[in-house]
Amino acid sequence: MARKDAKTIHEAFSRFFEMPTRESLRSLLKEHVGELRNCDFKEEWPENAAVAKHVLGIGNAGGGCIIFGVAENEDKSSTPIGLAQLKDKADISNGIKVYLPEPLLAALETADYKYAASEYPALVGKLFQVVFIYPRPDALPFVSERGGTGLRAGAIYVRREGQTEEATYGEVQALISERFLAFQETIEVRNLKEHLEELKVLYEEIPRNLSAPGTIFAPLLSKSAQQIATLLMGETKPNPKFPEESYQDFVKRMLDSKKSLIENLLGVARNA
Repeated sequence: MARKDAKTIHEAFSRFFEMPTRESLRSLLKEHVGELRNCDFKEEWPENAAVAKHVLGIGNAGGGCIIFGVAENEDKSSTPIGLAQLKDKADISNGIKVYLPEPLLAALETADYKYAASEYPALVGKLFQVVFIYPRPDALPFVSERGGTGLRAGAIYVRREGQTEEATYGEVQALISERFLAFQETIEVRNLKEHLEELKVLYEEIPRNLSAPGTIFAPLLSKSAQQIATLLMGETKPNPKFPEESYQDFVKRMLDSKKSLIENLLGVARNA
């Protein structure tokens, strides 16, 4: 397969995964795409253990989908043949949940696609179902909860060249590293939010303006009482101890600094 063709196929899959409409699925199937690392095709619904195995593999691959109603040809291309009937979504979930860890099960969604008419004649009158596996890097690696036909309990599965196979030691270590990085990013974002919230509290403890002159009891009054006193007794004067840089100005300066850092790392010159 030429690089240009491979790029087109991956772009078609990305469009479908980001916006899973009937039109984007039609475009993906029209490319005659074979199985990818993040996308698997099944002619019909296999037994539950087999479905769970592919869900585990794609989950450990960073997410993707399984499309049911598509046959794979000998040349690795695919043919949309459609399903005889759509499977009940509750039956799908109940059938595979015994094999999957809870975080992965929560990351699944099943969608039905019906083509009464289509610009791609091969789809007309056909039914398809897609199981979407959304990324959960914070929960990697996903391990099978129970064994079944072709599925080993306690095993970790990955995707290789469109096939779902047990992970090697190196692949397991890579999944653990990916989870650690996701955890670190989550901690950093949470810490940043906490710091900003604490900064807001500190800003609120310093009044921007002093109470009206002559209000000798101002230090004993609450903030709301001071505001009422100001309205009744005259103008206020700026508080010299209030920071010259406001909270919003500080956040804006930090944002600009972070943007400059990223531009420098990428070697991108900022436009004047």
